[in-house]
Amino acid sequence: MSKPKIVRLSQPIAWDGKSVTDVQVRRPKVKDLRAMERDTTNAASQIDQGVAMAALLTELPIEVINEMDAVDFATVSEVIAGFLPVGPVPETGAAS
Repeated sequence: MSKPKIVRLSQPIAWDGKSVTDVQVRRPKVKDLRAMERDTTNAASQIDQGVAMAALLTELPIEVINEMDAVDFATVSEVIAGFLPVGPVPETGAAS
């Protein structure tokens, strides 16, 4: 199991009487992808989906993610994107 990636926030977030300066982003599991899809409606924007995924993978409430600086949110989003495959998923079976 890989270790979560730490993102140092350029703008700390005040939450629950504390200052959040770093967030841990863990690798997504299939259940996270399913939960995000289930929890966001067809009308949800890409930002809404990104916020939902960031909340799942950082284990922070959506309210905290909503207060995150846009540059920090972009950094967290890039970390999450780095965990996901790029392009089509290879087929299983014999090599071509």
